[in-house]
Amino acid sequence: MDVNSLYDDAKALMPWTVEVRRALHRIPEPGFSEHRTQALILERLMEMAIPAETARTWVVADIEGKYPGPTVALRADMDALPLEEPEGCAFRSEHAGWMHACGHDCHMAIQLTAARMLSAMRDTLRGSVRLLFQPAEETVGGAKPMVEAGVMAGVDAVYGLHLQPYMTVGQIDTRPGCLNGSTDEMKITVRGVAGHAARPEQAVDAIVCAANLIAMLQTVVSRSASPLKPAVLSLGAIHGGEAPNVICDRVEIRGTLRTADPQLREHLKRRIGEICAGVAAASGAGIELEFIVGYSALINTPEEARRVLRLGGALLGRENALVREAPSMGGEDFSFFLEAVPGAFWHLGCASQLPAPPLHNRDFAPDERCLPIGAALQCALTLDRMGVLGDGATI
Repeated sequence: MDVNSLYDDAKALMPWTVEVRRALHRIPEPGFSEHRTQALILERLMEMAIPAETARTWVVADIEGKYPGPTVALRADMDALPLEEPEGCAFRSEHAGWMHACGHDCHMAIQLTAARMLSAMRDTLRGSVRLLFQPAEETVGGAKPMVEAGVMAGVDAVYGLHLQPYMTVGQIDTRPGCLNGSTDEMKITVRGVAGHAARPEQAVDAIVCAANLIAMLQTVVSRSASPLKPAVLSLGAIHGGEAPNVICDRVEIRGTLRTADPQLREHLKRRIGEICAGVAAASGAGIELEFIVGYSALINTPEEARRVLRLGGALLGRENALVREAPSMGGEDFSFFLEAVPGAFWHLGCASQLPAPPLHNRDFAPDERCLPIGAALQCALTLDRMGVLGDGATI
């Protein structure tokens, strides 16, 4: 069997895959509330005689091969977004105000199809497959508590994918090294002294202090980071003041810091703290800085990213297995799985034509022809990592 035969097998399962995907699409649920989703996944795994364990709303299942070898993990995220789906879809969301607008329904259907294909090969597998169905990717991140619960114990490699509508069906992309940036939030509270607007010398103006602070923070990336290393600092909210004739004594600023390099991440955090302390000393105000730690940078193991590109090229043609030029500063908590073991994350084209509605958009509508490509390539990665796919051409 070669990688194209895997694709043929996945295409033969297409009616089943589509049925599963549409059933999942009808029941979108928030992070750590994916109860109906979990039940549907367990039902399908039971049909395949694949034993599974649960905790909270995640599912972990193992396919044991006949022969010894590495354990390869595959991950699919489960949660949906708080969007109202437009009328007209034949399998429209049954949960008002929620929609699978990021493709997680497709990710789960791809993973269940790969599970069906790999479970049929149990007698020839040289190793085991661990299926990770992960909740809460869109919110607090379900990957980290799963890792902390020990789901990566004994795993030798992990692979995950995400639909992307900036590519058409039949294209993939990834890159060695950083694919997604870290996503820390920050909360800054400026505390001054309130007073009458006519007597500013008797007060400490938190708004003026906040204005100076914002101006200084805009230099963090441009003057404290190399232009060759991606980073972004964005301030998205500012709240302060109650009346035009009262000097404000409290301003709250909220923002996000995103970097592609773990060392740069820590350096910029320190620099932000130094700027806050300096502006506070100059203005006489108090400044409190709090970082809400988000997702780590997603850093692909170079060898595993090259495996994705090699096998993707064998399946789709080298011209359709693309190397992404630069990391995205969007977050992806698959990063926590990659901190535990080697692996790679890749993107699957899902647009019928370009331009197409983006992710997190109520008009997002992936072309289901991408589903067997995803299942075939996840199977190929698993078998290749087990050493039974050779150079990607034959088993």
